[in-house]
Amino acid sequence: MNSVQAKQQNACSRAEIAAYVDGELSPHDEIALEMHLAACESCAAELNEQKKLLQALDFSLEDEKEFELPPDFAKIVTARAESSVSGLRRPTERYNALLMCSALLLLIVFGFGSGTESAFQSFGKLFEQVFTVAGFVGHLIFDIAVAIAVIVRSLCAKFVYNSSGLLVFVALIFGVSTILFSRLMFRHSNALKSFKA
Repeated sequence: MNSVQAKQQNACSRAEIAAYVDGELSPHDEIALEMHLAACESCAAELNEQKKLLQALDFSLEDEKEFELPPDFAKIVTARAESSVSGLRRPTERYNALLMCSALLLLIVFGFGSGTESAFQSFGKLFEQVFTVAGFVGHLIFDIAVAIAVIVRSLCAKFVYNSSGLLVFVALIFGVSTILFSRLMFRHSNALKSFKA
C-alpha cells in the first residue's frame, strides 16, 4: 500500500495546487484538479497547507506598519558614503592602485601574445596622428599671434609716435575693450553655471 501511495504522490503535481490557490488555472484544469482533490487525500492536505501558509503570510503582513524614510535620507547616505571613502586618499592606496594597474597591463600584454606588437603599433600610429594635429594647431595659433603682434606694432609705430593724443586714444580703446570682454566672459560663465544647475 505504501508503494501505491508513493506512486500517487509522484503523479500529483504540487505546482498545479499552487496555481489553483493563486487562481491561475483554466476552468477545465480547475475542474479536473477539484475532482482529483476529492479522491486524493495527500493533495487535499497539501492544498490545506498552502492555504494556511497564505493566511499566515497575510496576517503577518497586516500587522506591520509601513516604514517611512526620512526626507533627507539620500543626502545622509551620500554624505556618509563619501566620508567613509577616506582610505582612497592615502598615498599607500594610490601606490597599490598603480601597482594593480601595472600588473593588469602586463597581463594584457602577455595575453595578446604575438598580437602585442601590432596592437602597440596601432596605438603608436594613433598617438603620432594626434600629436601631429596638436602640433599643427599649436603652430597655427603661434603664427596668428605673431601676425597680430606685427600688425599692432606697425600700426602703433605709425600712429602713436606721431601723436601723443592718439596714444591716449588707443590706450583708452584697449582698456574699454578689455573691460567689455571680461564682463562678457563673466556673463557667459554665469549663464553656463545656471544652465548646468
